[in-house]
Amino acid sequence: MLRTMRLTLAAFVALTLLTGTVAAKVPADAWQAGTLTDSSETWHSRTVGTLNSNHGMLIGREYPIITYTIEADTFTYEVELTLRHRGDDRPSLTVNGPIRFAIVKSDFFIKDEQGKEFRLILAKKTIKLQPAEPK
Repeated sequence: MLRTMRLTLAAFVALTLLTGTVAAKVPADAWQAGTLTDSSETWHSRTVGTLNSNHGMLIGREYPIITYTIEADTFTYEVELTLRHRGDDRPSLTVNGPIRFAIVKSDFFIKDEQGKEFRLILAKKTIKLQPAEPK
């Protein structure tokens, strides 16, 4: 009983700290404006578990990875959001609409249309080339 209470308390503290650190990591002046130019979804699978000669269990799961393309003044970013659990929230976004994003160290954050923050993986950063001026 005491062990269960300790585990429950530890899980609660960990979730509370994780939630607070995500919001605290992004300074207010780090947010930038961009345009969401594309959104696509691909499905991936993974298998977890153990398999021995006598017994074992393997569980296969499928999950989506959503790729977003965001255009800013000087760069185009391709970022990925992996939804590993059924209860994971999807950002509410509109293609060709405005988007707020921030880059803090190696983390990439977006705010959806309701202002909810999401941490994504930066997959590709491309500099926008300026057209050559005619001579």
